[in-house]
Amino acid sequence: MKRFLLMSLLAVVLLVVASCGGNSTNKDESNSASSQPDATLEQAVPVADSLKSDNDSVAQTDSKKKGDKVVVIDFFATWCGPCKAMAPAMEKMEKKYGDKIEFRKVDVDQDPELAQQYQIEGVPTLVILSSKGDVLNKIVGGQTEEFLDKMFSSL
Repeated sequence: MKRFLLMSLLAVVLLVVASCGGNSTNKDESNSASSQPDATLEQAVPVADSLKSDNDSVAQTDSKKKGDKVVVIDFFATWCGPCKAMAPAMEKMEKKYGDKIEFRKVDVDQDPELAQQYQIEGVPTLVILSSKGDVLNKIVGGQTEEFLDKMFSSL
């Protein structure tokens, strides 16, 4: 009986940890998301707009298209602690790299279809797309400002 309780507790802890994601990257991940990059941008909002919005859950884009920029989509949830902790760093990155990177933000609870399309299994997750819409990288878990700065400077 003790073994069963211990295993159950361990399973619950692992499930909770997995729900917010860990620190991992998948550079060569194949998925169907790259087939519709413009549709994706229509559902995601610029980071600065989504953080200033009264209704953070409405994922709509401004009229400008991504052009030749790399696109970073920040998949988050309003209840996620690591997402909240990473938000100020993402704002700084948008200010610093906004001229060469298009930053977008998607609430997975408000747009589960888009999260499913990109196979988002934990939040926060950053999906980096080429200017053609191909997935270049997927970073799962909360990241430090230093890590984000180093990563975005290399794009």
